[in-house]
Amino acid sequence: MAHVDDVTALPSALPSVDAVTLGSAATVAHFALAHAGFSPGDSVLVRGAAGSIGIAAVQLAARAGAGAVAVTTSSTDRGRRLRDLGATHVLDRSGAGDAAADSVDVLLDVVGGADVPVFLDRLSPNGRYVLVGAAAGFPPPDFAAPLLRAFQLSRSFATFSLATVGAGERSQAREQLFLAAVRGELAPVVHAVLPLDQAAEAHRQMDEGTVFGRIVLVP
Repeated sequence: MAHVDDVTALPSALPSVDAVTLGSAATVAHFALAHAGFSPGDSVLVRGAAGSIGIAAVQLAARAGAGAVAVTTSSTDRGRRLRDLGATHVLDRSGAGDAAADSVDVLLDVVGGADVPVFLDRLSPNGRYVLVGAAAGFPPPDFAAPLLRAFQLSRSFATFSLATVGAGERSQAREQLFLAAVRGELAPVVHAVLPLDQAAEAHRQMDEGTVFGRIVLVP
C-alpha cells in the first residue's frame, strides 16, 4: 500500500511519462550501486541492461566515474544504444564478446536464473555481485559454489530490494534523480506509451523481448 510519505513532487519541467520511467527503475539502480559499495573507478557489469533498471544503472555508473561499464544484451542495435548511454563494453547474453570485461568489481544482475554461477566467476578479487531481479528465475541451489571455490578472492553476493530502503530516503533519492533528468544528466528511455486498455499488448512485447527501456501505460 502506498503511503503519503512515499510521494515525490515532480519538477515542472519533467513530463509525467519520464517520471514513471525513472521513478522506480532509477531509484533501484541508485540504491543497488550503493548496496554494492560502488566507488568511482570501479568496473561495472550490468547483466540485462536493456530494461529500465539496467539502462538507469549504466547511466548512473558512467556518470559517477566507473572505470568501465560493461553490459549484456541481446542485439547489436541494443548494444549501440547502450554505448550511447555510457556503456564501454558490450557482451551477448552469455557474457561473451569482450575479454576486457572478464573481471569486474561490481556486477548488477537483473536476470538471475541458471547462469548466475557463471557470472559470479567474473568477479575480481573483492568483487561484489548484487541480484536486483530474477527475470529468468531464481539461481540454482548451488549457485554460490564459485564463491567457495575462490574463497581467497573475497568475493561477495547479495540481493537487493527497494523495500529495504525507508520511504523518506527513497523519496529524497528520487527527487535528485528527477532533477538530474531535468538537467539532461539522466535520460529516461521510453519504448512506447500505450493506453491502459492495451496492457496485454505491453506484456506481449515484454514477453517477446523486444522492449528497450520502459513501456508506460496511460489512462
